[in-house]
Amino acid sequence: MKLRSKRAGFRFIIALFCCMLSACSLFPTEEVVLAPPLVEPEQITYQAEEATIGYIEDSIVRTAYFIPVIDKDHFFTNRSGRLKAIHVKLGDTVKAGDLLAELLTDDIEKEIEYQKILVDSHIKAYSYIEQKSAIEIMAAESNLADLEKKRSEMLENAGAHARNDIENIEREIKNQKISLDKLRIDYTNQLEMKKYELALAELKLVQLEEELSQCRLYASVDGIVTYVLSISEDDFVDVYKTIVTISDPKVLHLEYKGNSAGDFKIGMKVQVTVDKETYSGEVVLTAASVPFEEMEKYRETVHIKMEELPEGVKMGDRAEIKLVKDFSENAVKIPKRALKSYLGKDVVYVLEDGIRIERYVQKGVQSVSEVEITEGIRAGEQVIIE
Repeated sequence: MKLRSKRAGFRFIIALFCCMLSACSLFPTEEVVLAPPLVEPEQITYQAEEATIGYIEDSIVRTAYFIPVIDKDHFFTNRSGRLKAIHVKLGDTVKAGDLLAELLTDDIEKEIEYQKILVDSHIKAYSYIEQKSAIEIMAAESNLADLEKKRSEMLENAGAHARNDIENIEREIKNQKISLDKLRIDYTNQLEMKKYELALAELKLVQLEEELSQCRLYASVDGIVTYVLSISEDDFVDVYKTIVTISDPKVLHLEYKGNSAGDFKIGMKVQVTVDKETYSGEVVLTAASVPFEEMEKYRETVHIKMEELPEGVKMGDRAEIKLVKDFSENAVKIPKRALKSYLGKDVVYVLEDGIRIERYVQKGVQSVSEVEITEGIRAGEQVIIE
């Protein structure tokens, strides 16, 4: 009985297993997932250049222009007034004594003409009195001489003349002498007065002519006109207002104006190139070297004096100036593109056996395209630029 029960249980298990197998055949067969093929990674390439040894400099190159440095401003010093005319223009070459400008002077010119006539009349009056006095004094002296001669003749022939006649001639001689002395004194006084009047008239004429000259502005030096006041005729001109500036074309400096002016200091040496020829120059003026009241005028301005002025150079010509701020000889230098910054430190990536290696470095002199490395890189090493 027990054996029969075991066989029935075994058959049930087999039947159940078969049912399970038949149920599984109802689902689709699952595809086998294949592993992805292995892809070889792309090889990384770097563009590198070799660190070299050589000269490097930190310099700036700018354009400067030749300007005159000896300027003479011309202005009216004693009189103000309305402008009559300016007789020169920019670029004119003038000589000392040339008329530059003048004020309206119609009233003064009329006074001068009147005073010249007055002086001439005083000269003629003085000449008339002088001639008249000479004639009258000569006539009086002649009369006196005749009387004295007559007295001498009478004394020689005293017996032929009465005593009263001799006494009369003596009185006449005495009176003639008195008249002559009085005549001389009168004419001397008249001539002195005429001379005094003439001197006053001539002094007045000189003063008027001086006033006229003060209304005319003359060049005090030879040179070229580099400034002319923009003003119209009949406009008012005050004293000490610069009308014309004359510059000496033989004394020239180079002038640079620009935002690099702060790099220049008094006494610095500068290389100057004119028509492919190189010369030496020295900084002689900066905005920091001039008086405070002129600082605005010379803001961002540098003047350079050349040791030797190029032949034929003239005002307005330009030159190339080069200021070397720092330099190093036999320096280890790399392209500037190879220098990186990381967390505030300078870094250069070096290529060793195809592997990029990071190096912290110390930099020195920098040019436009290169930089000196004082620590961290040796000459001949390959530095990565890209």
